[in-house]
Amino acid sequence: MSGARRLGLGIDTGGTNTKIVLVAESGKILHSAQVPTLPTKGPGAFIKRVAAGVRKSEKFLGARAEFACLAVAGDVDAAEGRLRRSPNLPAFEKFPLRERLSRALARGVCVHNDANMAAWACYALELKRRYAHVVALTMGTGVGGGVVLGGTLHTGATGSAAEIGHMRVSFGGAACRCGADGCLEAYAGKYGIVRIYRSLAAASGVKTRLSRLKNLEPEQIARAGAAKDVIARETWKEVGRAVSVGIINLVYLLNPDAIMIVGGVAKASGLFMPEVRKSMSKESFRAPFGRVRILAAKRDDLGSLGAALYSLEPGP
Repeated sequence: MSGARRLGLGIDTGGTNTKIVLVAESGKILHSAQVPTLPTKGPGAFIKRVAAGVRKSEKFLGARAEFACLAVAGDVDAAEGRLRRSPNLPAFEKFPLRERLSRALARGVCVHNDANMAAWACYALELKRRYAHVVALTMGTGVGGGVVLGGTLHTGATGSAAEIGHMRVSFGGAACRCGADGCLEAYAGKYGIVRIYRSLAAASGVKTRLSRLKNLEPEQIARAGAAKDVIARETWKEVGRAVSVGIINLVYLLNPDAIMIVGGVAKASGLFMPEVRKSMSKESFRAPFGRVRILAAKRDDLGSLGAALYSLEPGP
């Protein structure tokens, strides 16, 4: 543990809580802690809370990480170490996160989008680096993604690569919260799935138990689908059709070895993946579609784990 860069430090920041994870090179979690993000208190106070949490965690282990990686949701400028835009953390936008956190922790820090870090965890931990070309499709409240090509995290010219949720899967389709129409997120994010269910229930003329719920969740629609509820099952078929458009485009564009479905909605993959596989089976270019594996991630904490493992990479 005392050797240089043997301890990975990942910090995964959400709108409510921030998770601090210390891992071994194998990905084994050695210690984890959580501090409240409290975004309304401002980024300066946030940096102090995180730094205190890191010091406490490292003291508990009796070891220190040489480098740290911060994973955060939003449009991240990795080169500058700042958030350009974040619906959950508007007060953090333009704030010099990398500079201030590096100073507070007295070590180097990198800042990346949380979906990129989940992709790195898929590549390095879930798939154990067996595949060089990996795409992570994150499906939760929204839809995002990350890409590893040739064993290297691909972030693009502005750090904005793999915004998979905003691929257009339906021209003039459902409204996305980003302001555009027809985005994958509008069909496969939490609000998109709920919208589809309510729309199908209304069209059926039947007021179902779920349609009466004010705060309907995809998990409830998944349970109903598993119980053979007709409207729920049709909902997941429609989600699958939208996801298939996104995945087919990703295969043609990137020719990956594996695409991993990550996030809360991944637990319902058994309900929507048959539609995806059906669509993929119709594609005439069999080499890329015969090669790619579509898998559901086994872990829920890939953002923090990916950040911790990425902090161990040379020059992250």
